[in-house]
Parts: sequence; C-alpha cells; structure tokens
Amino acid sequence: MSSGGLRNYAQASYGVKMSRAEAERYWREFFETYPGLRAWHDREYRQLKKHGSTQTRTLTSRRRTGVTKFTERLNSPVQGTGADGIKLALALLYERRGECPGAVPILAVHDEVVVECDEEQAEQVAIFTEEIMVAGMEEVLNSGLGTDHPERVPVKVDVEVVDSWGEG
Repeated sequence: MSSGGLRNYAQASYGVKMSRAEAERYWREFFETYPGLRAWHDREYRQLKKHGSTQTRTLTSRRRTGVTKFTERLNSPVQGTGADGIKLALALLYERRGECPGAVPILAVHDEVVVECDEEQAEQVAIFTEEIMVAGMEEVLNSGLGTDHPERVPVKVDVEVVDSWGEG
C-alpha cells in the first residue's frame, strides 16, 4: 500500500494516528529494509502499466487472469501460494491418515485447518497436524532447495488445542 494507504489503514484498523510525514517515513524505511520487495513491486507495477490486464501465477504455477489492479497483482501470488500450501497439507493429512487415525480434518478456512480428535489424543494430533502443515508449505515454498540454501523460506505453524471450535 502507499504511505497514504498505510496512514488510513493504521487509523481505521488500529486507531493509530500518524502524520503524512510519519507514514511516508515508515513506508520508505520499510522498503529500505526490504529492497527485494521494493524491486518486486516496481517490476510488477511496470508490467501492469505496460500490458494492462494481465495474469499472475502462484509458486506452483496456478494462474489467475484478468488482473487489472496493482494490489491484486501483488496479493494474488502471495495469497494463492498460501492456498496452494494448505491444499497440499490437506492432501497430506489424507494420505498420511494412517499415522494418526484419530485425527479427522473437518474444516479449512483461509489459512486454518480444524482437526477433530478424542481428548486423550489431542497432543499427538497437534504434533502430527503441525508436521503436516509445515510439510505442505515447505513443499510449495522450498521444493528443491537444500536445508541451508540462502533463499529458503522458513515455515512456522501455530497449533492450538481447544475444547470447542469457538475457542480457537
């Protein structure tokens, strides 16, 4: 988002007020800290301006066509790649269900999976689910990269054990 977008978002979402100058400074420092993101944004912006409506792809090459907005051009590959990772994790949960037969996936929403089990299996299922979720995203993000490759993306998964879906 632009510095103006950051300013508006901070106010609307978190009640944080900042001046135009503060928002511009935060925006500038963010991209100075992450120059690779800046280069990617600039490249995608040029492509969109050059070609108008265009397509994006996830890391697994899933394609989205008709992308006309800059934010869509940036968000689609990122969010789509996350969706690819969770789909792979769900497939792995099914394929490896024999390793933890009490783990029953019942719901997937955005980047979350709800897995049901008997209470006495909760810790075992939590460990199993975390391993599967990491394996799914690792395959999407780091396929073919060695464990010490400098471009390797670390994958972190948070698992929570609760008594009811409404608690998570």
